[in-house]
Amino acid sequence: MFLATGICVVTSVQFENVLAWTGPNLSSSQVIVYAQPQQGGPNASPLTSIQLAEVSRHVSSLAAILHARSAVPLESAGVALHQVGAQVHKDFTGTVYVATPQLLATYGITAGRIAPGTDVLTMRPGLASLPHMELAWGNYGVQQGPGGLGHKDSVLPACTLSSDCLANPRMQTVSSLPSGTSAPNTVITGSAVTKYGLQTQLGGWLIQAPAPLTAAQVNAARQFALTYGATAETESGSLGPGEIADGAAAFGIVIALGVLAMSVGLIRSETAQDLRTLTATGASGATRRMITAATAAALGLLGAILGMAGAVIAGLAWARSSLSVMFGDVPLTDVLILVLGLPLIAAAAGWLLAGREPKVISRQPLD
Repeated sequence: MFLATGICVVTSVQFENVLAWTGPNLSSSQVIVYAQPQQGGPNASPLTSIQLAEVSRHVSSLAAILHARSAVPLESAGVALHQVGAQVHKDFTGTVYVATPQLLATYGITAGRIAPGTDVLTMRPGLASLPHMELAWGNYGVQQGPGGLGHKDSVLPACTLSSDCLANPRMQTVSSLPSGTSAPNTVITGSAVTKYGLQTQLGGWLIQAPAPLTAAQVNAARQFALTYGATAETESGSLGPGEIADGAAAFGIVIALGVLAMSVGLIRSETAQDLRTLTATGASGATRRMITAATAAALGLLGAILGMAGAVIAGLAWARSSLSVMFGDVPLTDVLILVLGLPLIAAAAGWLLAGREPKVISRQPLD
């Protein structure tokens, strides 16, 4: 139980950084065909104009194979988000695509849902409320080196519109956007693109199928990319924080139930004489079931409380002053399952398995 609770706590800490979004890259019904190599992705050459034209002409046929309505163009404006502060500089991981009308319509986002003056839409919980955010584009933070190559300056200049930077952009949380790390989970609005005079370019196509892709459809997407020299990305199977926490809770309960079974079995063997006495004096099977169920539930609850207390103490020793960071995003559902689920399951198993009458009740067994 200590390990299960500790995994839940550590997982919540590791996955709480909304700038470094972690989890599944895409859903099982999504495919992205890239026209440009992705930052941090596999090395790939940009498509030539001829290749780009070929992919543009035939990408709709891939969408038809996947039973999707269309292939949604993913446009990029070359913008980046980052958070600055006295002792922190955190970059946004992922691509900030453009919120084109076709992309918004794909996920049912109407213009009326977007507040006037909004610069960025995101589904990442908490991103819109982060302080000291900056939206940069163009030549912000880039200087000319001796070899003629631009490189990032170690000290960023003041964030002003004249230096291609917007301090504290207006962001709005829209949960309808897809949540994958490679999906367009954060987009810059069309009004912001026009307001700041940004130039857009085609980054690829998002194909949203109505159902999870079959193995044949995934293979068709890969063959399409090979044929036209593009790159196709499908679901990678990465786990999200909820799945890891759920797995840890299930694992902890299974191991704890095994230990409980041995403990209750040992207790029953040590109290066999008392059980025989109870049976001989007329105690029914329900009574024996109730005794075992209560014993198993009490041990399960005690083990859950002690294990969780140990994990909390370890977390406090680790976090020290950052208690809100340590326990702010712990999945309460999994904690309740660990605290309440284990004794309930133990009680049910004890009730079902403990009704057998002792074989010998008329005489004292020989030692």
